[in-house]
Amino acid sequence: MKKYLLLLIVPFLFGEQQASGQAWSRDTKVISLGLGAGNYYHVGQTRRAVLFGPRYRSYSSVTGQFTVEGEFGIHDYVGIGFNTGIGGGLGRFSGYSGSLNVPVGVLANFHFYQLIADKTGKDLHQDVLDVFAGVSVGSGIGVIFYDSNVLADQILPLAFGGIHAGCRWYFKDNIALSGQVGFGKSLIDVGILFKLN
Repeated sequence: MKKYLLLLIVPFLFGEQQASGQAWSRDTKVISLGLGAGNYYHVGQTRRAVLFGPRYRSYSSVTGQFTVEGEFGIHDYVGIGFNTGIGGGLGRFSGYSGSLNVPVGVLANFHFYQLIADKTGKDLHQDVLDVFAGVSVGSGIGVIFYDSNVLADQILPLAFGGIHAGCRWYFKDNIALSGQVGFGKSLIDVGILFKLN
């Protein structure tokens, strides 16, 4: 897997670059790889609820996450895209030993820093800095692991949604450090981003 990931990344690191003059535009296409934490709601009745009642009807987990996101410009200040990843965490409640999550969702971002730079006409370093806010919604699959001999592990659908805000700093024309905070897919997420155009 690492070998294929390197094959994807290396051309961006050493390829000939062209400066776009701004970090975000209508033609921007980016993909990012990150590490962080997300919050996912397991939809449906957990097996623990069958034994212990409505108090355990659902399970919401905060998990560590490896994330992959893509975003594509549809307007000078708006992009839409996708997010996915894989992650998991240790159980927080008695009877749970942990969970594994594979979320898949869609996102929309508004790149307001570019708008501010355009409207003020000032040099705000919009060629290397991209600040944005957005929303995301999605689903996926979650596996709940139980630490009981009575309860078998369980697969449930996931649901998530929320708002987020983030920043990207381009230290090369097509490579940036990125960070996000919010609720849902990104309680916190930091990583590296590659501009594809």
